[in-house]
Amino acid sequence: MVNFHDPDVIRADFEMNLSSWDFVTTIGFEWQFISGKRKYRWTLLLYSFSRIGALGNAICNLVGFNVRHAINCQAWITCNLILAYTSFGCASLLIALRVEIRIAIWSHSRLVRALTMGMWLTNVGFLFYGVITTRSAWSEASGGCLLENTFQSRDNITVTVGTDFAQLILMLVGLLRSRQTKYGMFRHLYMQGLIWLAAATLGELPSAVFINLNLNGKKVVSQHGTPWSNRVFQLWPSDPWNLMFQNLALFTMQICATRMYRDLANYNMDVYGTAFQTQPRLRTATNTIPSNRINTTMGSTENWELSLAEKSTAIDDEEAQSHKVSKLFTRDAP
Repeated sequence: MVNFHDPDVIRADFEMNLSSWDFVTTIGFEWQFISGKRKYRWTLLLYSFSRIGALGNAICNLVGFNVRHAINCQAWITCNLILAYTSFGCASLLIALRVEIRIAIWSHSRLVRALTMGMWLTNVGFLFYGVITTRSAWSEASGGCLLENTFQSRDNITVTVGTDFAQLILMLVGLLRSRQTKYGMFRHLYMQGLIWLAAATLGELPSAVFINLNLNGKKVVSQHGTPWSNRVFQLWPSDPWNLMFQNLALFTMQICATRMYRDLANYNMDVYGTAFQTQPRLRTATNTIPSNRINTTMGSTENWELSLAEKSTAIDDEEAQSHKVSKLFTRDAP
């Protein structure tokens, strides 16, 4: 009989509830594409695969920790990791695109493009290595599937956390280098970057710390000279600590990346409209400024920080960059 008080069972139930809640409450975004209210964009594939992979991983965990008889544990863990790492990789690529394409603050620098794509490919390579090297088998003693030497996943977890942090730093540095961070979309992206950095720290750092510490860690031993299906693995005290926060990192990455994707898509639509119609502009001696973006409050700090010409240049730059972002995230008229 399944022990419903077992921490692994409780964790699997929580992950399933969290993933289901996120998927169901935001399914309306995909429905807008299916119903034709939004024009299809290729980035929607990354968004959908990230969400479906996380949901599939939660279902696999729920099934694996509630079985009452022996199963093919190697097939189970392989399917589990493929779904989890697909979700992870797509979420990471959404962040990479945010650095390279969406923001466009680096003026599409080839160096930044090479760095972001190189980091993402490195991440994918380590995740693929983790899929093909992870081993698991059924244990009669514990009545479930056990992993062999969980410490071996240290490299791909550390690389994942490192590349994600590097991409976030690139994004924030690019925003800080721009003078448009006080306006519209760029301020919106700047605030999102701060929130994402905090979420990544809380969600991914614990898994990297604990698996590198490998508390009381010893290699998992097995019976020698027997096939994989008959091996009995011994679960050492370090394994729960090594595995405890890994799914937390996955769901943190997936939920934050996909919600930021939706938020930016909806922001572009709400602010700039379907066709990016030009706002009424006021004439000045140096340039033109949209009338709805002028702060007329007496004593406003913002009016003293930049001249009218600088404000106008920043706004024009923002509108030009927003046209580039619209190619990925805006919707067409119904």
